[in-house]
Amino acid sequence: MLPFVSDYFQKISPGHGHQADHSVLNSITRCDWQGSQQSDHILCAAAPRSGCAAPIDGNTSFIFPAGNEGARQLHQFAESLGNAVDARDSATFNHSWEVAELSRMIAETLGLSVRQVETVHVAGHLHDTGKIGIPDAILKKQGKLSNEEWPLMKRHPEIGAVIIRPIEAFASSGGVADMVLYHHERFDGTGYPQGLKGYLIPLGARIIAVADTLSALLQNRPYRNGTSLEAALIEITRCVGTQFDPAVVLALEAMQGQLPAFFQGRPTGETPPSTS
Repeated sequence: MLPFVSDYFQKISPGHGHQADHSVLNSITRCDWQGSQQSDHILCAAAPRSGCAAPIDGNTSFIFPAGNEGARQLHQFAESLGNAVDARDSATFNHSWEVAELSRMIAETLGLSVRQVETVHVAGHLHDTGKIGIPDAILKKQGKLSNEEWPLMKRHPEIGAVIIRPIEAFASSGGVADMVLYHHERFDGTGYPQGLKGYLIPLGARIIAVADTLSALLQNRPYRNGTSLEAALIEITRCVGTQFDPAVVLALEAMQGQLPAFFQGRPTGETPPSTS
């Protein structure tokens, strides 16, 4: 188990360590998707008494069924819009594709259904859509943002949600638009735009938050150089329970053997490959 993750689970449930990995993942999945309020599993027990997060599809019929042409085209649209956002800045090339793929991998590791995995995957492509509304002077600034510029940058989740919410398939409670809106919320409630805490943040948004951070840390940005995969994983696990959902980081730990090949094989060139 990655550093800090084991310490966190030991703190909230003494006696649980490496052996808790599978039960933890199964518990958080059941808690989030079935809305159970009566569970003795460690993460459900740590959830607010009012219940866990809304399911990804908000108990609606939001699905991307296999073989459905309209769903396939909607997925392609999401991927294309993500590419358009990334094309504004060479420093973020492939970022939306990476976030989508990493989110898909994490969701699969958590044991989510095919429908749920696909929903998270689409939201990963669209998570930075709101940056379309951020001026280039801020988006491409060489150096850190000023106190006046940072609040404008922090508006991008809300802008993105407004852009995509008119699409009915994206608008359900806890669905794609909500994942985009809440992907910068923090597990301890100090994130934005609404300061949601813990399991009140949709699970898809909690997954994307980890994937987004991992991809961003590895990329060179105008204000800093990219870091190594090892250093990025250490930084993410340092933020378990504060910035990130422990169960999502635990899933990342379970798939870390796949990550070197994933990042070595990520696409280069002008257009990421279609995964639809």
